[in-house]
Amino acid sequence: MLALPLVQWLIFWLGINLDFIKLAFLDVRTDAFTFSNFVTFWDELTSPYGSIKIALINTLKYFATTMLIINPLSLVIAYFIYKKIRGYKIFRIVFYLPAIISSVVMVESFRQIIRPEGIVDAFLHLFGGAIPPVGWLGSPDYATSAILFYTVWTGFGVNMLLFMGAMVRVPTEILEASKLDGCSALREFFVMIIPMIVPTIATLVVVSCTNVISTTGPILLFTNGDYNTATISFWIFEKIYGGGVSGGLSSNYNIVSCTGLCFTLVSLPIILLVRYLMDKVPAVEY
Repeated sequence: MLALPLVQWLIFWLGINLDFIKLAFLDVRTDAFTFSNFVTFWDELTSPYGSIKIALINTLKYFATTMLIINPLSLVIAYFIYKKIRGYKIFRIVFYLPAIISSVVMVESFRQIIRPEGIVDAFLHLFGGAIPPVGWLGSPDYATSAILFYTVWTGFGVNMLLFMGAMVRVPTEILEASKLDGCSALREFFVMIIPMIVPTIATLVVVSCTNVISTTGPILLFTNGDYNTATISFWIFEKIYGGGVSGGLSSNYNIVSCTGLCFTLVSLPIILLVRYLMDKVPAVEY
């Protein structure tokens, strides 16, 4: 029974990854052993206008937004819905709705909201402001920030459900006893709820760290990587598929393999360290 999945793992995971490691050390034209791919990677990473450097900075922005904004807000929203505030069923649907609706529809709706002469522009006119004529998505100074705001707007659904599932498992007797002792809702959240769902929070943190290099937003739908909005994931997609929209495979497997190998070597110790630290956080047994 284990033979088939084992063979599949050997061919489609181990074999492919070993092949990509080999490509990182091969010349794209002659297939000769070389370190030129690593030189190209380093030049792109250290150049002020290097594509890899810009993509890495944008990727870290998305990662920081996920860790510092989306995850904490998802936790707070999940707590309020868990406490069954008035209208909590409607809020639960509203916050999860972006995960159900097609991303194409959501992106186009957001694009219309923030376009010049759109709803946001009309609101800013009331205070003497205005959206730039090219729009926020058409300017390198604002495009990435606009997409980051979109990811926050649509990023609560899955994490919110995970946190709610963990909170539902908390014994109600413990919360009722704390309420009899005069525990406020704020103290209950920080002293009772969070310590009891630490395993879920730790798992989410570790998973987010493992995906740090692949963290991205809907770049293709918004800008196709223009206006300095590319992330590492989109940069890899663009290198392989020759721009995405035009289609057609390109011959950039070597530099892409080199980039993936370098980032893996850097991120792996960080992931292991984060997992070690998360394991040190005491979990409450109940």
